[in-house]
Parts: sequence; structure tokens; C-alpha cells
Amino acid sequence: MNYMDHFETMDMVMMMKEEYRFRFQVHKVEEADDEYESRDVTVFARIFNDKKDLVHEGLFRVRFNTIGIYPSPADVGRQIYSKHLQRLLLMELKRYIKPQRKYLSPGDYKPVW
Repeated sequence: MNYMDHFETMDMVMMMKEEYRFRFQVHKVEEADDEYESRDVTVFARIFNDKKDLVHEGLFRVRFNTIGIYPSPADVGRQIYSKHLQRLLLMELKRYIKPQRKYLSPGDYKPVW
């Protein structure tokens, strides 16, 4: 295999990956009752592809405390089968919760859309 074949193969891989858009909404926040004063957030997520078709929607749990933000890989793995989309969703859940964590108090949240 020469360099040109390798480049064409890489180009083909890049074209196969889709871009996704994520819409998130906090559904519920609960105290986790652990030594780190963690809270569990249930997030409703909608995932759209680049053609604006709904790919998936579901509830995902995210635990956060003063140390960090931890989306539940079990929830993501149970609902999403694409490894690429799993990694993207875990990253986007962290990005969504991070600016809100000091404002998320326990309780149920009503839908905004």
C-alpha cells in the first residue's frame, strides 16, 4: 500500500462520519447521599443527524459533585450502539451540566420544549 492509497482510505473514513446535534433538558435532580454530596441529574436528550432527522431520544443519568461530572456509561451503552456516538454523547452531557451545576437543586423540572 502506498501513501496515496492510505490517504484515499482516510478520506473515505472521514466522509462516513456524520455530524450530530444534541438537545438536552433537565428532567429531575436528586441527592445521591454519598460522602461527596453528589447529585444525580436525569437529562432528557434528543440527538439529530446532519439532515435534522431524529436519531435517538431518551433519559440519561449524570452524577456531579465538587470533584467532577460523571455521565452514566451504562445508560448510554444500553441505548446507543454506535461507539462514536456514545463518546460524543458522554462528552456533550458533561458540557451541558458543567455551567449549570451550581444552580441545579433537587426536584422535578418542567419541560421547556
